[in-house]
Amino acid sequence: MIPFMSDRKAAPDRDLLLQNHAFPGQYIIKAFGPAESSFETDAKRCASSVVGEDRVAAHTKFSSGGRRSCVTLTLQAQTVDEVISTYERLHELDSLLLIL
Repeated sequence: MIPFMSDRKAAPDRDLLLQNHAFPGQYIIKAFGPAESSFETDAKRCASSVVGEDRVAAHTKFSSGGRRSCVTLTLQAQTVDEVISTYERLHELDSLLLIL
């Protein structure tokens, strides 16, 4: 297991998040997947299901070959638990390739 990961599926360690981020506040997650509009929609839906639609913005960039995309999710997170839950929800996406 990677040292910065907790027992929860693929979320950064809770203490590490609290040491490096102020809550409430803005938190950015980058999710990489296929260059399909459904990936951006699904990623935003995952985040919105945790923090609410009005507290998440999504922006997508595509790879030069046009096969992959990076969805940048900007959360207005009230608590560290919202960030952890968002990571967990994103990892439920079958099309997710990488998350930062």
